Amino acid sequence: MDDSQSRSDLSAVARRLSEEIGPFRRTLLNGSRMRAGLPSIPDAQIEVLRRLLPHRWETPTSLGRQLGLARPTVSNLVAAMEKNGLVARQANEADARSMLVGLTDLARDQLAVYDEAAESLLVGLLEDLTSVQQRTVRDILPLLAEIRAALEHQEPHPPAATSDMEKGSAR
Repeated sequence: MDDSQSRSDLSAVARRLSEEIGPFRRTLLNGSRMRAGLPSIPDAQIEVLRRLLPHRWETPTSLGRQLGLARPTVSNLVAAMEKNGLVARQANEADARSMLVGLTDLARDQLAVYDEAAESLLVGLLEDLTSVQQRTVRDILPLLAEIRAALEHQEPHPPAATSDMEKGSAR
């Protein structure tokens, strides 16, 4: 297989992975919420809650950096979550100019209920797979974790520079 074919195959896999991950996550989230009878919590708030598990306290700036969100967005998320009893704020002893955000017991309880519902939902679906399919799903999990970790640590890249050929044709 030549490099261009390999690159083309990888592009197709990357596109398919991207197309499946978001809808999979939303479908699992919504199905698990309904199964557990939990209130609807926006995805961005769920991401904040996950970053604070189990007993971490973070500054809004740190949360924004981790999630790739602007400061006003994080401020609005934290305010809404505090109003709904999901997070609490406390003074940052290391820096009196900032606050720390942490989970409330309500948030921990709701995440535990959600996780149990998601696990139950997925176990039911995984049981319907063949043993080979179950093994494939199990074996792909570490790779997905590696890809996610690499994406989280990747520096944002500016749009690709115009190629020399495009520069020449523009003259």
